[in-house]
Amino acid sequence: MNAHPDPAPPVRMAHLGLGAFHRAHQAWYTQQANQAEQDLWGYESFTGRSPTAARMLTAQGCRYHLVIRGPEHDRIERISSIVRASHGGSRRRMRAVLAAPSTALASLTVTEAGYHLDARGELDSSSPAVVGDLSAVRAGGDGSLTTAVGRLVDGLISRRDAGAGGIALVSCDNIGSNGAVLERAVLGFAAEIDPGLANWIEDEVGFVSTMVDRITPALDERMRASLPDFGQEADRMPVVAEPFTEWFLAGRFPAGRPAWEAGGARVVADVAPFEERKLWILNAGHSLLAYLGSLRGHASVAEAMTDPVCVRALERLWDEAAPAIRLPREEIRAARLGVAQRWRNPRIEHLLRQISRDGLHKLRVRLAPVLVLWREHGWGLPEGQLALLGTWVQAVRAGVSEDVSAPQLREGTLDDGVRRGLAMIAPSLAGDEAMIASALAAARAAQSG
Repeated sequence: MNAHPDPAPPVRMAHLGLGAFHRAHQAWYTQQANQAEQDLWGYESFTGRSPTAARMLTAQGCRYHLVIRGPEHDRIERISSIVRASHGGSRRRMRAVLAAPSTALASLTVTEAGYHLDARGELDSSSPAVVGDLSAVRAGGDGSLTTAVGRLVDGLISRRDAGAGGIALVSCDNIGSNGAVLERAVLGFAAEIDPGLANWIEDEVGFVSTMVDRITPALDERMRASLPDFGQEADRMPVVAEPFTEWFLAGRFPAGRPAWEAGGARVVADVAPFEERKLWILNAGHSLLAYLGSLRGHASVAEAMTDPVCVRALERLWDEAAPAIRLPREEIRAARLGVAQRWRNPRIEHLLRQISRDGLHKLRVRLAPVLVLWREHGWGLPEGQLALLGTWVQAVRAGVSEDVSAPQLREGTLDDGVRRGLAMIAPSLAGDEAMIASALAAARAAQSG
């Protein structure tokens, strides 16, 4: 991409997870803030496992186009709020940016699986990746780290040692109470290294919970071919997203933040009700369509939304989620209508195989809490929710899902798989025969349908 005459904003933030969603969401909101205010903010954004995206973005000055794809036409915006793109495996760069007094916050979009959580939502200290990072951080040096929590704690050690003061850590992943989850993970990791470090983090670091939303489909070659002409600016890293976007934030920013409200972000006292709405309406619905839709031969969300069987299953899932969401019924009803309308946008091709990945980690937050609430309140048997469990197991066993998070589901009979699936996502419900029978019936129906 050709050089742009606008000066680059100063790097005042780090981000872990240089994927399409970050570039369509947090970077977009920061772009809106920079256009509305003279107080400019820029990101140094880090890749996860591979340096490829960082290299490609760096080659075009870290500027790219966001194609906002409505039902009828595209709108193109040029994003320049990412100033530097780096490989997450570089401990030196991560330490440098987190230790800089000018760095006010670090945000994350590493997906649920990237937190290495156990079934309780705590850091899985037995995970080989976590064990390896603990050893590497204790040893010091520049050896590569593989987990987001390990990289953050390593950087926070440098920040403490540099006397750089407070910082905010902002989780932007689909995990309930994601700021609190990140705090437990970071403090748990830090305490293993040095109890004094954990105390410093408790005093100096703000953990911000958020609810984020914007459908950002993976850009395959067919979608790439449909992109508009960017003129003389060659762009190998464009992003496609829907027009709709949301961001709710709650927490402490010790060193400040961009004026994200310019893009419509809302700072609230508690994001939990909005998280519930997102997780149990949009995210759980996405998972249901990914598994049931794939079993019925569909490739995308928009395609599955033309199937009456999928739509009826979705409506039942949402009916059962509604009592668990702490928002007015009218707001939940409006959210359902809005999500269904967004999903019917034929120009946003959100592939089911993309959504179906990492089902074990996703269903622990998208499904298990609703199942537990139904049991705790004695509301009966949530058959629509259990259909999500059953179709997940069936899709993994049938090989129509790219989910490799739970290979145990393929072992033994279908009944064995359903039992294992329930035990893995909701251990407190393991052995609930009524739930198992309902999920098994849904799995068999999906198999024959």
